[in-house]
Amino acid sequence: MIITTSGRPGKNALINLEKAKAHFPDAIYAVRNKKSIRHLIDQFHSTILVAGENRFELFSRDSDEPFFYHPNSASFRIKRLIKGEQDPLVSAAGLLPSDRFLDCTAGIASDALVVSWYCTHSVTAVERSKEVAFITGEGLKSFQHNNASITAAMRKINLIHCDAYDFLKKCTEDEYDVIYFDPMFSKTIQSEGISGLKQIAEYEDEYLLEAVREAKRVARRRIVFKDHFRSKRFIELGFEQIVRPSTKQHYGVISLEKTSLN
Repeated sequence: MIITTSGRPGKNALINLEKAKAHFPDAIYAVRNKKSIRHLIDQFHSTILVAGENRFELFSRDSDEPFFYHPNSASFRIKRLIKGEQDPLVSAAGLLPSDRFLDCTAGIASDALVVSWYCTHSVTAVERSKEVAFITGEGLKSFQHNNASITAAMRKINLIHCDAYDFLKKCTEDEYDVIYFDPMFSKTIQSEGISGLKQIAEYEDEYLLEAVREAKRVARRRIVFKDHFRSKRFIELGFEQIVRPSTKQHYGVISLEKTSLN
């Protein structure tokens, strides 16, 4: 990976540059010298991490749009909750404000942000890709939303760079009330805001079955899974699919009958 700065870096961009260098010690630093990102990609044949004034952007060789942190759909979903409307994930999870929630596939952390706003406890979010975990994690620390409660919810998310299965194996029994999986869909859905993520996300399902099995030990009440409505993974992984008319995104649930922690 190549690390560079924005075209005319200011003080914050240079601070962000040092953060990136420290986090990716094996990356190559390239002086920008007015070169375009496409020029650097063609020169180095590598992804480019740009340290800007207010955010990091990751450009892949196969996408014209960078990946960067933003709340994505979480903002209007939270605004609906504020109005007293329902959120599909909150409903599918049977979420309680006191629940401890683990997101095993954080990505841009939109779902984790909704849950963090809804629940009183901090939310744990695990991301397998080091680049995605870095950009999302830094965004959650620095992004200033015009709604103070959404900014506060961002700060409550503990984002960890780790494989979900490895993380779950280290958890204690019933450590979380609800565990959530949202891997890249088995079928493509066009979604504004994540096109840059699709090029760099890790798609492997190698440990997904084992991770779900481990989640049954770690979750106290429910495991939730999101995928394309035609996906066979609901059946393969043992989830009861919740049909949502007029949408291609469906949730599946595994309800666990366990005693209370009292």
